[in-house]
Amino acid sequence: MATDKILLRKICVHNKYLDMRFISSIALAILLLTIWSCDPEVEEKIELGGKPTASFDIVAGSTPNEFTLVNTTDGAFITQWDIQSFGLFEGEVVDVSIPLKGEYQVTMTTFNAGGSDSFESTIMVTEDDPNGCFGNFELLTGCDEKVWKIASEEGALHVGPNLVDSYWINSASDIADRVCQFDDLYTFRSNGEFEYNNNGDFWADTDGNGNIFPSDLGLDPGCQDSNNLPEKYEPWGSGLHSFNITNQSLTVAGEGAHMALYKIGTNAEVTSPQSSVTFQINELTEDRMVLFVDHNGVFWKLTFVSE
Repeated sequence: MATDKILLRKICVHNKYLDMRFISSIALAILLLTIWSCDPEVEEKIELGGKPTASFDIVAGSTPNEFTLVNTTDGAFITQWDIQSFGLFEGEVVDVSIPLKGEYQVTMTTFNAGGSDSFESTIMVTEDDPNGCFGNFELLTGCDEKVWKIASEEGALHVGPNLVDSYWINSASDIADRVCQFDDLYTFRSNGEFEYNNNGDFWADTDGNGNIFPSDLGLDPGCQDSNNLPEKYEPWGSGLHSFNITNQSLTVAGEGAHMALYKIGTNAEVTSPQSSVTFQINELTEDRMVLFVDHNGVFWKLTFVSE
């Protein structure tokens, strides 16, 4: 019996094989009744541990525009970085170069087997990079200044469930009917300035039912003189603002700054002037720019050409 008990314990733990040479008939009967009570997962349980406590260092580089982000979290194995209005990055150590002076919030999210945690800090860029004109910044500004307009083509203004299918696009006739919108100028300068010039008039837009939007704009839909803007909406008129561009996005900043249509916000249509709007870049070349925003599954796509 001592041999039988030892064998039963061996099978209960491993549950992998039966050595019939050493099992008596009585032991085999007991085995068949008890083997199902064994817990095959006892040896397989893994202690995942707690989630990480995120932390990182910002190390200044050799110029005022270069920085190294270093994850100092214990036990992390995936790390993602979101630098405000600049871009998304991944890795334990990330080198970044930011051409324009300003404050940039950095959010790091790091993961281990127990979960994830986030930590925020700020990069302080004290001066513009005199040699910082490259990539999308160069395409947008021409390293001096570049003027953009809504493309005079059908579909330059697109609303749809994605970037291909549409609920509405401007027709060829809309280009003439909305001349006060298609003649607006959007100037981007290498010193970080963004200037909007509506040439003295603007397009008063509607909601989905044909009513003026916002409802208290107090104007008829269509082209309107800029002087007709109510005081609370004057920031939507011509003005000087700022911008930031990354590989993925373009942000225009300053009260009322916008592109193409005043009601297009970052995540939804807005009823008041916003402090900034961020557009995702679908295409950017020397003379053509396609931006979009996703309003919870409703996409605005906007196509511009350079002057």
